[in-house]
Amino acid sequence: MVTVEALGYIMPEIVLAIGAVVVMLMIAVKRNAILTNVATILTFIIALFFLINQPQQDVNVTNLFFVDSIGRFLTGLILCSAIVITIYSLPYFKNQKELKEEYYILLILATLGSVCMGISNHFVSFVISLELLSVSLFALIGYLRHESTSIEAALKYLIMAAVATSFILFGFALIYTVTGKMDLQGLTSFSSGSNMNFIMLAGFAMTIVGFGFKMALTPFHLWTPDIYSAAPAPVAAFIATISKGAAFVFLLRLFYNLGGLQQESVWIAFAAIATSSMFIGNWLGLRQENLKRLIAYSSISHLGYLMVGFLAISQDGIRSSMFYLLAYFASILAIFGMITYFSGKKGELIKIEDYRGLFWSKPWLAAVFTVIMLSLAGIPLTAGFLGKFYILTAGMGTGKIFLLIVLAVSSTIGLFYYLRVVAVMLSREESSIGEHIGSNSFMLKLAMAVLFVLIIWLGVYPSSFLQMIGI
Repeated sequence: MVTVEALGYIMPEIVLAIGAVVVMLMIAVKRNAILTNVATILTFIIALFFLINQPQQDVNVTNLFFVDSIGRFLTGLILCSAIVITIYSLPYFKNQKELKEEYYILLILATLGSVCMGISNHFVSFVISLELLSVSLFALIGYLRHESTSIEAALKYLIMAAVATSFILFGFALIYTVTGKMDLQGLTSFSSGSNMNFIMLAGFAMTIVGFGFKMALTPFHLWTPDIYSAAPAPVAAFIATISKGAAFVFLLRLFYNLGGLQQESVWIAFAAIATSSMFIGNWLGLRQENLKRLIAYSSISHLGYLMVGFLAISQDGIRSSMFYLLAYFASILAIFGMITYFSGKKGELIKIEDYRGLFWSKPWLAAVFTVIMLSLAGIPLTAGFLGKFYILTAGMGTGKIFLLIVLAVSSTIGLFYYLRVVAVMLSREESSIGEHIGSNSFMLKLAMAVLFVLIIWLGVYPSSFLQMIGI
């Protein structure tokens, strides 16, 4: 039975559920894209208010949810990211032919699924949350239904999401067969190292494959470039950040509670996936002329970096992973914000060549763009640099030297394609960028300014954010 006090710990999730219903009723009464956008932002702000005012203690809300410092940090990160994506969405969809209001219901539901994944303490609650996220994302990816590429991307995502969920369910079933437990707290008492058998190993393998698809880790990444390039820019930002972050946190909870990483074969499997993600993501990024596909391969490599913190199997590893998620979210949201900013009536500017000469026509925007690319590359005084530094520190503390060498070498490879974008902007040729939606949107400009400051702040003075993680 859930007490009133326990309900207080899941008030952000309750607010999101109520907000989706309220927005739906508002649309039924009167269609107004601006009003719906404002209502969606207010929903996220109210949920964030309840999160901030929660007591700072770990608590079980039945067997389904466990609210702790990691869950609170991820929920806050998701809600702030959702606010930014909602701000992007209004000017972006202003020139689109589709009905715009239902988009915001789907956005709230996808966010609800993500935050529930982050605090899930049970296989059942996780799978239901995952399906809520996946179905909502399927509709969001194909929201521009008059464009064939958008529909194609939605169908690809639907198929890959179904395959990933099937692997995860099969893996969970095998783990349950051996342990007799489906809640993560119950799995803590089970020592996989001393009770390992073929069924348990197969369960781990199935689960790793399923999460590999969800997080777009190599070799399960093939869907990512097509989805990123065809989905609307705000939706692509959601996929690249919120959906992957939520999946990562549950993966961390599962294998840390179950002790799966203590098994050498499981650790080696994750290390191989992390290594291939870092190398292949950066290597394929060198060949891209499409900016959104470049970001897709970049995100694959960044999830590989994140796995290095995961594989440290320590509190420092968890702390560094959470900080890296924050730096990654800020940088990816910012780069998709720039794509949204320069979108016009003819659509998005997704070719790298489209930004040629930007420095000479719009120097301030080019400077912001450059800082974002430098952060993704991990250059000092940016969020990306300190994110990688903390990951390296956590890995060094546990002696994971091989992964640290891979991280350093692959980051050097990635530096080339990030700087190539900067070099194109610095070209003295005349910019071909015409009218764009960012010039008429104060809120979009404000969001970009906040993200720019955050990227610098994280790179210069990270201690306040490390305190927020609370680990």
